[in-house]
Order: sequence, then structure tokens, then C-alpha cells
Amino acid sequence: MAGKDYLNRIVVLDTSTKWVYIGRLKAEDDTFFILEDADAFDVSDTALSKHEYVMMVKKDGLAPNRRKVLVLKTIVTGITLMDDILTK
Repeated sequence: MAGKDYLNRIVVLDTSTKWVYIGRLKAEDDTFFILEDADAFDVSDTALSKHEYVMMVKKDGLAPNRRKVLVLKTIVTGITLMDDILTK
């Protein structure tokens, strides 16, 4: 469980796949994290690493490409508040 401190905040969901998800955590259930106004990004489409992409979003701002996305908890390896991402 992500905890109440994460609800309605912008989070980064790291996954065991080539995808990273950044968006507002609206809810979770036993199976999914539910993000709204989210950016679902596949790093296999670019030369950027997940880390580099997250740093770019932190610097330039979130550009959502999904109104809502359900992310399987079984593929999530980490959840971080965007505010906790360090740029230096």
C-alpha cells in the first residue's frame, strides 16, 4: 500500500518493465495503482533511461498523455513522490 501521504499527489511508479508511470495517485486496490493525468512512458522508444526521463519531467513539468491509467501492482518495483526526486 502506498499510504495516505501519496494519495492525490504526483508519484513516479517504477516498474520491472520498460515502462515508467508518472501521475496523480487517485486510488489503489488489491491489484492496481490508479493514476490520473498520467504520463505513461516506454523507454524502449528512446535513448533515455528511466532515470533520465524522470529527471527531465521533474525539470520541465509533467505532460500527461493519459487521463487515467491502472498500473498492475505486481510490476511496480517502487513508488516515489515527485517532490522527493532529487535533481542534484
